[in-house]
Amino acid sequence: KEDVNTLESTGELLITILSSQAQEESRNLSENTKWGIVRRYENGIISVNHKKFMGYTKDKKTGELVIVPEQAEIVRRIFRMYLEGSSIGEVIKALEADKIKTVTGKETWHPGVIEKMLVNEKYMGDALMQKTYTVDFLTKKLKKNNGEVAQYYVEDSHPAIINPDEWELVQSELELNNQVRSHGNNV
Repeated sequence: KEDVNTLESTGELLITILSSQAQEESRNLSENTKWGIVRRYENGIISVNHKKFMGYTKDKKTGELVIVPEQAEIVRRIFRMYLEGSSIGEVIKALEADKIKTVTGKETWHPGVIEKMLVNEKYMGDALMQKTYTVDFLTKKLKKNNGEVAQYYVEDSHPAIINPDEWELVQSELELNNQVRSHGNNV
């Protein structure tokens, strides 16, 4: 495209300069995109990957999160079972016994999936944005955000599947169970 003769030393220099320009252009594009995303978060506009998020999909016209009733019932069941004293393992056994598939269509549920569902504030209609962030614009590597970049909490950003009181009770139960496990390991 640039009509560069790579066999000559000037060609090598030109390729180095062009690749440097391309990298800088990529960095600028990444920074501009990041800036736009942060402005949306500051204005309470959320962004959620709904394809791997049980209970919700996006409205094709508005782009807003809407509840998928059949999936929402599964989410409510998981929260209800946990509040009634079922362990995560027992919840998984019940879902698999009833042939209920994960949001990605798998027949096997993993404890981490249930745990993430139980702590996800989006189920009560709120959204914490920037739980992860991109470390490097070239590799696109994501890292869990432990305060390195600002997070944005948006209340009532979309319809809730779980009422806030129930969600809070689950958080308390999770904390209590974690303390019991932690204390049990110290004995």
